[in-house]
Amino acid sequence: SSGGPVGLINVDFIGEVDFYSGAFPVNRGNALSSVFEFKQRPARDDRVGFTATLGSSDLALTVEGPAGKNSSFLFSARRSYLQLLFRVIGLPFLPTYNDFQYKHKIRLAPRHQLTVVGLGAIDDFQLNLEADSTDSQRYILGNLPVTTQWNYALGVNYKYFGDKGFFNVVLSRNMINYNAFKFVDNDENNEKIFDYNSQESENKLRFEYTRRSNGWKFNAGINAEYDRFTIDNFVRQPFATISYQNKLQLFRYGAFVQGSRKLLKERLVLSLGTRVDGLDFNESMRNPLNQFSPRFSASFGITPQLNFNFNTGIYYQTPSYTVLGYRDTETGELENRDVTYIQNQQLVAGFSYLTKNNQKII
Repeated sequence: SSGGPVGLINVDFIGEVDFYSGAFPVNRGNALSSVFEFKQRPARDDRVGFTATLGSSDLALTVEGPAGKNSSFLFSARRSYLQLLFRVIGLPFLPTYNDFQYKHKIRLAPRHQLTVVGLGAIDDFQLNLEADSTDSQRYILGNLPVTTQWNYALGVNYKYFGDKGFFNVVLSRNMINYNAFKFVDNDENNEKIFDYNSQESENKLRFEYTRRSNGWKFNAGINAEYDRFTIDNFVRQPFATISYQNKLQLFRYGAFVQGSRKLLKERLVLSLGTRVDGLDFNESMRNPLNQFSPRFSASFGITPQLNFNFNTGIYYQTPSYTVLGYRDTETGELENRDVTYIQNQQLVAGFSYLTKNNQKII
């Protein structure tokens, strides 16, 4: 709301953020450089409350409260008004963004908990055909396409609490749809010269068990994922016409295990773990042992606030969908059948300081 960069996630929902610049946990796969882990704050359970936020470019509304005896909810919606400002000052493009967020937490029984989360956005980028009085405006109107984009992420997390640990079952789906088109003279009655549509969808399932006992922490699990990627592209040029369609379906799978132990009156924490990952794209990627990812970390508390940390490990990530799905335009065959996982070996050491208001400086 201060006028800085606009993120898809409503900051009113955020309770805690962990940023791993390296050596992240083994239950976070398919990542090389860094991992952000957002934890949503709990909703108030005493009564229904509302929060309205007027920012420099958008208006947001958040509502939260109890939804029965053993459940609570959070919901927010936000819409920009940049398009109104851009029209007034005569810009030839009018961006509009909308986003929505939802969280519902249900305590099914003393040891059973269900959490449902949702996140979505609709972006609409239109042309301001009235802003055509200058050469610069006419150039932009003549070259910029009209674009629309929507995306969402839905997830369900079932958690069972045992005597010394808990089980997690996480099922989620995320999808993004992008479309751009252009007509001659921006008139839909004229010939269409550009039409592009792409979709990415990922369906994920993860089973995870965490246990604590006698100073030990144990975490293990398995994951599976079905992905789909499509492109439909049409471009009419003066001397040629490009028409390209592509569809790619992938199945991923993995497993992980990690153990940690506190020593020296809990001042020293040692952790050792590994994960394996596979993808049914080619023979090399299909074998999960080719993506064996051992990891080790140590943390020593110099003072209650100051820690020295050391991490090392091997990490793997699949190439992008555009690389995996690149096809020969004449035969339609996949061109990059011999690609492998991208590998990264990390060695990280440094200090971290925890302030009195729970801010961590690394």
